[in-house]
Amino acid sequence: MLKITYYGHTTYRFETEETSLLLNPGMLNGEKIIPSDYDVRIIAVTNHCDDALGNATEIAANSKAWVLGNTETIEKVESQGGKPWLLHVLKTEEVYEIPGLKVTPFPLNRKDPESGEKVQNLGLYIEMGKLKIAYLGDTYTRGTFGQLETDILIAPVGGNDVFAVKDATSLSIDVQPRIAIPMKWTSPDQPKKFTKYIEQFGRGTVPLIMEAEQILEVDWAAGNEFRYTLN
Repeated sequence: MLKITYYGHTTYRFETEETSLLLNPGMLNGEKIIPSDYDVRIIAVTNHCDDALGNATEIAANSKAWVLGNTETIEKVESQGGKPWLLHVLKTEEVYEIPGLKVTPFPLNRKDPESGEKVQNLGLYIEMGKLKIAYLGDTYTRGTFGQLETDILIAPVGGNDVFAVKDATSLSIDVQPRIAIPMKWTSPDQPKKFTKYIEQFGRGTVPLIMEAEQILEVDWAAGNEFRYTLN
């Protein structure tokens, strides 16, 4: 079973019996989304901007967690005092693998929230708990994610520096995941519109709006029956 906990913005925890993965601990309105004494085994950050990286360096130091990210992200963590032996650069389309977890990064783009300049954002294809998850982080580009076999799609729908609702909907229709989860919306109307469009055109995809602190449990029952519960 895979347990997915949502903390708001683009921050998630994925957990199985074998390991745990924290995605984009981030900062929101100048506040830490995740406390620095948070316990986790792996931290993956999709870009070096503060709203994605947040206090990952402190969390890693306290929990002895690995930090995964692109070159710019890892360099920033190291400049903040991150221990080199806990840092790993994710290289494009090269699989990072430990027992119970495979992460394949793909290059996408985002806009720096302060300068507006284009920066690299990694989209992550995560294989965990017998499930395949496409997590796109902060981006307005889809890259190859429209062609990847995916059980769960997690994509931003906020417009401006990330996907507009119609673009996130189009990606989901192409991917045909079993579950599509919107994130990083800037108004309640955006996830509601996404849900409405997926229900109309999603061809079997279930749209789920997760609120902060909600937990989604997903599993393949008897090996071939997809089941989920949102608490």
